[in-house]
Amino acid sequence: MLRSLNLMTILLLCSCSVRENRDVCPCALSVRAAESLKTDGDVLVTVVQDGVVAAEGSFSRERFDAGLCVLNVPRRQSVVTVFSGITGMRKDGGRQLEIGLERDCDEIYSCSCRTSPSSDSLECIVTPHKNYANLNLEMSGMPEGADICIVGGVQGYDLITMEPLQGPFRCIPEAAGGEPGAGTIAYRLRLPRQLDDSLCLNVTVGDSLFRSVSLGRVIADSGYSFDEPDLPDISVYIDLSKLSLYLEVAGWEVISYSLLDY
Repeated sequence: MLRSLNLMTILLLCSCSVRENRDVCPCALSVRAAESLKTDGDVLVTVVQDGVVAAEGSFSRERFDAGLCVLNVPRRQSVVTVFSGITGMRKDGGRQLEIGLERDCDEIYSCSCRTSPSSDSLECIVTPHKNYANLNLEMSGMPEGADICIVGGVQGYDLITMEPLQGPFRCIPEAAGGEPGAGTIAYRLRLPRQLDDSLCLNVTVGDSLFRSVSLGRVIADSGYSFDEPDLPDISVYIDLSKLSLYLEVAGWEVISYSLLDY
């Protein structure tokens, strides 16, 4: 379908002239952000008409910021979606932006807007929002030889609806400092927008599960909402020896929990 729409656009471009009815000619749709993008990586722009992808393009951050994102589209009601900050995530199946296995989410900023191309050219100005949350994690009381794994139920985003994409998420973050059995270990990873509170932190030693923490429930009970336009970052401190957890969300007071409840 996308190939046929692109072919139609090419034929229209070749056949249009100033003497003919310009209504059948494509519109040069220029898409740019209201301010410079906040993260590095590629920018994926998709134009949807009548539920079908009419045009799409991938641009470097530099080209997008320079105003060089221009797509030729038919003159009809359109929804434009923009995903920026793409470094490790990959497009799959035509409309899915997926997180790879054992990876975390890219620093994704995204947005959508409605527009009505009705002239030879049109500018669409967008404001991408932060669509990931940094999870700053500190662990103490970890046994020697222990590893952690974060598992959940969102593996990316739908490029057309912009909704979180349901699927397996499994990230094994690298320690940013410290060693098991020797005090506090710091980890950092990026979470995609969540659909529910199923996110779990699993601590394993070898092939055995040492402890599982219902991280999604703790985050939900703190009052944090994954429905916010710009997702705040989350800091969590877990002491396995005392079965305690402390959670802080950008600017909030620290909240204490017992792991016996989760």
